[in-house]
Amino acid sequence: MADAALKQTIRDALKNGYFTDENDLVDVSDGADGPHGENVHVVVVSRKFDDQRAAEKEDRIWSILMQSLKPEEWQKVTLSIGVSPEEIKAI
Repeated sequence: MADAALKQTIRDALKNGYFTDENDLVDVSDGADGPHGENVHVVVVSRKFDDQRAAEKEDRIWSILMQSLKPEEWQKVTLSIGVSPEEIKAI
């Protein structure tokens, strides 16, 4: 299980950094064990991702993580997904 404090720090960085709308969803969960310890998965659902390409979504998430966390912290994020609510509806 990933460190609860780290997961909260990641969530706070994303919620306070860009995904501030009350309807933005930031989910931080346990990933698999890895070379840096327990890994973390991040899923963000936000209307701010409407009409953005996958690379733009990833860049947004990672720019916040890399600015807000120490390298040994952001290296534990092994999966990040950004989607808009419309994309979820299409599934």
